[in-house]
Amino acid sequence: MAEYNERLEDLLDHHLIANEELEKKKEGGGVGYLLNGNMCLGIYEDFLIARIGKSLANSLIAKKGVRRYLPDKDLYDDFIMVEEKVYSHSKALKKFIDQSLSYTGNLPPKDHGKSTNI
Repeated sequence: MAEYNERLEDLLDHHLIANEELEKKKEGGGVGYLLNGNMCLGIYEDFLIARIGKSLANSLIAKKGVRRYLPDKDLYDDFIMVEEKVYSHSKALKKFIDQSLSYTGNLPPKDHGKSTNI
């Protein structure tokens, strides 16, 4: 059984299937979506992980159901973790996806090796 929310994976796959630039990686008990080799979106347990930029992340962590992404005690200040009660609204999920694609799409490309395209 998966250690992460498979329903959220299905929703992200549905929204992202047409984007051929994205790569999907399953590791560490979750799923990550990479754009130009940069982590863009992900799933950890029931959380949506979104890379949206430091400024926007700082403004959103004050909202209920949104917090900083803190893997392995490292601070990723341009990422947030979003609770299911927030992203379960389709408009909210789409907004997080769009913000993440926009921000990550402007980062310099990285080459982590190829994985499975969505």
